[in-house]
This record gives sequence, structure tokens and C-alpha cells, in this order.
Amino acid sequence: MKLARLLHFLLLVSFILGACAPAAIPETPAPVEPTDVPDTPTAAPTASPKYVDECLACHTDQEKLTLLAVPEVAHEAESKGVG
Repeated sequence: MKLARLLHFLLLVSFILGACAPAAIPETPAPVEPTDVPDTPTAAPTASPKYVDECLACHTDQEKLTLLAVPEVAHEAESKGVG
């Protein structure tokens, strides 16, 4: 029984010390020398359409917001009425 407690204690201590150990630092690869790249003409980038955020455009359009707004329904106060 004492042996089992000792083994459990040593196992617990080894896990704690292992968790507190510094992480291994990976080796950095050796720098690669650039190679000569032949000067070949590349195609000019084509103009892409301008990005339009439809959510922002819709939610900031005040006229559309007022048209789509649901009017509040007036409720009776809970203290009125029978019961």
C-alpha cells in the first residue's frame, strides 16, 4: 500500500514538473539564398469591383428602415379589466 502511494506521488510530481517545464524551442531553418528569377512580363492585375457591404448599406438607409419598421401595438395596462 505504501509503495502504491509512493508511485502515485512520484507520478503526480512528475506531471506537475513536466507542466512547468519550458516549452521546447524549435530550430529555425537555415536562411535560403534567393535565386535569380528571369524578368518575364506579368499580366497587369485586373480591376476588381469595389466591395459593397450590403448589410451596412441596408441598415444605415434611414428611409428604408422607416418603411420596414413595424409599428408598436398599444397594449392595455395589466391592472385594467375584469379579473
